[in-house]
Amino acid sequence: MRKIYKYFRLSVLFFAFIIVHAGCKKGWLDVNYNPRQLTENNTTPDLVLPTVLLGYSQNDIRVLEAWMGYWCMPYGSSGTADQTYNGILNSLFGAGPSDEVYYLEEKASQSNQTFYVGIAKILKALAWSRCVDVFNNVPYTEAFDRSIRRPRYDDAKFIYEDQIRNLDSGIVLIKGAQVDRNVNITHADIMFHGNKNGWIKFANTLKLRLLVHQANRPDRAAYILAEIAKIKAEGSGFLNTGEDAAVNPGFQELKPNPFYGTHCRYYIFPNVDLEIGVYTWEISSANTTAMNFLKENNDPRLGFFYSPTVFTMPPGSPEPFTQPSPDNFRGNRFGLPVSPLQYRFQSSNFVSQVGGVTAHGPKTPASTGIIKGYDMDAWVITSVESLFLQAEAIQRGWLAGNAEEAYKNAVKESFRWLNVGGNSNMPSLSDAVFNTWYGEQVTVGNQNVSWSAAPDKYKVLMFQKYLAFNGIEPFEIYTDYRRNGAYPNIPLSFDPGRTSRTMPIRMPYPETEYTANRDNVNAQGVINIFTSKIWWMP
Repeated sequence: MRKIYKYFRLSVLFFAFIIVHAGCKKGWLDVNYNPRQLTENNTTPDLVLPTVLLGYSQNDIRVLEAWMGYWCMPYGSSGTADQTYNGILNSLFGAGPSDEVYYLEEKASQSNQTFYVGIAKILKALAWSRCVDVFNNVPYTEAFDRSIRRPRYDDAKFIYEDQIRNLDSGIVLIKGAQVDRNVNITHADIMFHGNKNGWIKFANTLKLRLLVHQANRPDRAAYILAEIAKIKAEGSGFLNTGEDAAVNPGFQELKPNPFYGTHCRYYIFPNVDLEIGVYTWEISSANTTAMNFLKENNDPRLGFFYSPTVFTMPPGSPEPFTQPSPDNFRGNRFGLPVSPLQYRFQSSNFVSQVGGVTAHGPKTPASTGIIKGYDMDAWVITSVESLFLQAEAIQRGWLAGNAEEAYKNAVKESFRWLNVGGNSNMPSLSDAVFNTWYGEQVTVGNQNVSWSAAPDKYKVLMFQKYLAFNGIEPFEIYTDYRRNGAYPNIPLSFDPGRTSRTMPIRMPYPETEYTANRDNVNAQGVINIFTSKIWWMP
């Protein structure tokens, strides 16, 4: 559950140097240090922060992309833990805070660089909240105390509330910071480049995310409204249209955005997953669940969340299951064993992959879809998520505004983020595509799209949020699925060896905890991944 703190220090110095120098030729980070001369005594926050930020961006949680119905690898074999829900590896979720962020806070505090301290507190809130979202109670107050070998577990609600306090503290520190006293902050901050308002809006958006997680617990209503009042009083608001919290140390062709390097079919140095023997871009092939939702609603984003197939399946060829048109967008069913001998045209050349560029290259204003180029930013929280969070807050009466307009603006932001209009310098083009499609769906009374036609306004908001997060933020959809009583109705794994009629709602503690910290982890009781709830679940 925790790392050995003392082993971190030398490694972070080395990796900080790598990102500072190899991240870009003429980029933001141009700090002339010899890595052999970096020691704990002369390491400064500006050398640590880029590494920390990059580590907190764009977690690649492939198992959740599959569980949530977004992605599915061709010709999957049956019996794997993620498909049967038996023996799930918590490491697949990448949850948990790192030593690095504590080290950043420590070094910044020692030198009274309060902007860096504020950033560290915000990043701690990001990491600890997600850790709770995976495990519930975890070691927290004693987790990084090097004098304690067997840290006690803290209550998950307390940890969550402490992250709200961390966010409040981070905002105060950043607001009061003198930028020129925070060495190289505009260069080391590869997310907002020392922009105070960007960090504060990010912190408010993250706080809103954590409050929304708790929204379906009636006993949390007073607490939530009190915290919403603080956000309003602070006054900076949230990430708005076109405002992602995203990092970029200077990605380039030979050191691309990790998401691009892993999931782009056209990357010139494709990665191979040696454990299963396929290119990693094949893992991000289309899942029929989300793809069919897009097809059913004539959604123009179909060709942006997914790419057309490289080859068209010959008419009359055997298929393991029927797929609706258009025929150049095809997918797989998660967990369903498919014989490559019987179904030759279910391979990666005959199913869609994650949408985006169709040739290796940098991001341009014409780049569309999810994968936009090797130098694209690595997102932490997107503008799309921020607008959906605000729409839910308005729909619940927490924030002022028109619920229908907030809903439409959130969906429209998804069109903009994907650059559906084909020119990111002219977002009005994407707006026009949205407006045409939305108007058509209103005319036919589509309850999955039209606010006025939907009998349950909250459900249509959540359904469209589900569609908008395809391939971008599966973890938050997994959280929505758990807090909203398994909505939307995502099919379970088709693996014949599936062990449960429900999806896991939390992860087991690591086996190492049962050996190294046995008494404290056993005090949490028997953990059942199908019935043991995360604290914010109703």
